[in-house]
Amino acid sequence: MHWIYGFFFVLMLFQPCWGSEVSSREMVHFSAGEFEMGSPVDIGKKNEHPKHKVYLNAFYLDRFEVTFADFEAYLAAHLKKYPTITGWVDRKVRADMVNKPIFGLQWKRCRNYCEWREKRMPTEAEWERAAKGTRNSIYPWGNEPPDKTRANFGHCCFVNKGKVHTEIGHYERGMTAEGIFDMGGNVAEWVSDWYDKKYYKTAPYKNPRGPKKGKYHVIRGGAWNSLPMYLRSSSRYGESDGKDYYGIGCRCAKDADLPDKHNSNLVNH
Repeated sequence: MHWIYGFFFVLMLFQPCWGSEVSSREMVHFSAGEFEMGSPVDIGKKNEHPKHKVYLNAFYLDRFEVTFADFEAYLAAHLKKYPTITGWVDRKVRADMVNKPIFGLQWKRCRNYCEWREKRMPTEAEWERAAKGTRNSIYPWGNEPPDKTRANFGHCCFVNKGKVHTEIGHYERGMTAEGIFDMGGNVAEWVSDWYDKKYYKTAPYKNPRGPKKGKYHVIRGGAWNSLPMYLRSSSRYGESDGKDYYGIGCRCAKDADLPDKHNSNLVNH
């Protein structure tokens, strides 16, 4: 009976969502509104200052990180594209990696995958809004410090062919108040914005989308090899977009239309 339940759970996780119809099992809806972005002066890194108010239009964010199974489907539809750095047998995902988050993909590959799904990458502000929740939490799950029941982090120093990663949905105690998994640990995530350590000093109040240009894009969320400080909801940094990092993955977002018959049953926050 347990294996039947587990199989049913996997099917529910990966029920596809195409076009304008959005499944509440796949994405979480965030209503338009204001939140506080960044950290107080005595907390966090300098690039998280100043703490400031931001208004966002309504949006959706994936409940889970993009998996190897998801990316295998992308490769099947794009025969000229190639697999990521490990976890594959030719163009097929290894059996032990199917439900684990994809990693080792450049920023543009995350962007291309999300666009193929008729979605987009989240902005840095949308990502932080989802991580902090309505309680302005220090960590995605709340204010308690990270531990091994909430996140996959603090491992050193080898990816071990992906065996260091955990399957999506594993850390129920680590999910956000709105039910989003792995926003702290497992793999960090690319967002759409260019990185500027001083951007918060000049960022607009409404729907900030980052600088118009830059050298690196922003990374959020911490990974399997991160120190606890990188799992904080406000933690931000930038790295070279062209490298295949073992600790960086992908999560997609979507603009939210006005409620209609297709999305009237969505989870709303």
